[in-house]
Amino acid sequence: MHASIRYKESMRIIFIALLLFAATVLPAYAAEPAPFSSTISSSEIRAKYQAAATGGSKLKVLIMPGHEPAYGGAEYAGLRERDIAVDIATALAAELSADPLLEVAVARDKAAWSTALSEYFSDNWKAIQKFVKEKKRTMQKLVRSGVIEDRDFEVGHNTAAPDSAYRLYGISKWANEKEYDIVIHAHLNDNVGSQFQSGFAVYVPDHQYENAEASKTLGTSIAYELNRLSASSTIPVENYGIVEDQDLIALGAFNTAEFASVLVEYAYIYESKITHPEARAVVIRDMAYQTYQGIERFLGAPRASETRALPYAWVPGPMPAGSSSPQVYALQVGLHRLGFYPPSGELLIGCPVSGYVGECTTRALKAFQKSVGLEETGAIGPRTAAALKKAGL
Repeated sequence: MHASIRYKESMRIIFIALLLFAATVLPAYAAEPAPFSSTISSSEIRAKYQAAATGGSKLKVLIMPGHEPAYGGAEYAGLRERDIAVDIATALAAELSADPLLEVAVARDKAAWSTALSEYFSDNWKAIQKFVKEKKRTMQKLVRSGVIEDRDFEVGHNTAAPDSAYRLYGISKWANEKEYDIVIHAHLNDNVGSQFQSGFAVYVPDHQYENAEASKTLGTSIAYELNRLSASSTIPVENYGIVEDQDLIALGAFNTAEFASVLVEYAYIYESKITHPEARAVVIRDMAYQTYQGIERFLGAPRASETRALPYAWVPGPMPAGSSSPQVYALQVGLHRLGFYPPSGELLIGCPVSGYVGECTTRALKAFQKSVGLEETGAIGPRTAAALKKAGL
C-alpha cells in the first residue's frame, strides 16, 4: 500500500474514533436516562423507510437553508451565507428526490419562504408564540427541579432576532404537525475571532431532548461522509465533528422538535472552496451529495462513491498557482482517492479539497506523475490526462 494511503487511512480512523467518542463519551453523562420520552428513534425512521418500499407512507425530509430569505447569516467579500445555503439545500433536495421512498421539501428559496410555511407563519403566529412560551415554561420547571441540567456550551452562536427566532420555532411546530421524520439545516460558519478557521461541524440536539438519539445517529452518519473529502472544524469542541447543543433553536431548543434534527456547518465562508466561484458549484454539489450519502447510510442504503466529480473528462492544460476550476477540484478528489492528496506529511485541514491550485495540488500531482513514470511537471499534459483516465478517474 502506498505510504500516503496508509497515512490517509490512519487519519480517517482517528477521526472515526473521535466521532465515536463524541457520540458516546463526550459528554460523560450521555448514558443517563433522558427526562423526556423519545418521540422518534433511529429504528422507527428506518422501519418507515423500509415500509415505504411496500406501499407505506414515504419518509418525509425537510431541508432548511439557514437564516431568512432577505437577511441574516455570515457575509464575506460579497458572499452571503443565506444564499449559498439555498444552493446547498437545492442540490441536496435534488439528490434526495431521486430516492422514490422519500418526500422532500425545501423551506425557502433566495427570495421567500415556501408557500406552506409563509401561510403557516401568517395564520399561526400567536399559536407559535404560545407554543414557545409553554415549552420554555416546562423546561424551566424541569431545570429548577433538577430533572434537566441547564448546560453551557463552549461554542458561541449569534443570537437570532425575535421574529427570526419565532419563525424557526414555527418551522419546528409545523414540521411536528406535518409529521416530518428528518430536518436538515444547511449553514456556513463565520469568523469567531482574529484567526481564520476552517472545516465542517455537525450539530445535534442535547442528549436530554426527546429527539436526541435519532438526531445524533443521523448526524454521525453525515459527519462520516463529509469527512471523506473535508476536515472537521479547527474550533475546539467542533473539531470532534459532532457537537451537542441545548440552545440552538433549529435543533429544537426547549425540546420543541419531535423529529431527527441536524444542523451542518459545511465550511467557513472565507475558505477557498467557497470564495472561488469557478469551482464553487462542484464543491456545493459534493457537499450536498455527501450529506445525501450520510442520510442514505443512516437509512441503511448507502451508495459507493464519495463524489459526483468523478469520472472526469480531463482536458490537457496548465494549472497556474492561484487558479480555480472544476477540473482542479476533480483532480484533488481523484488524487485523494489514489492516496496522493494531500501530499505526504500534510492533512486535509491544511490542504483542503477546494478546486484551488496551491502548493499541495502541485506536489500531489507531481507525486502521481512520478509514480507512473511521467515527467514531474505539476500540470496536466496529454500523457498525464491519459494516466488519470487509466487510473479510473
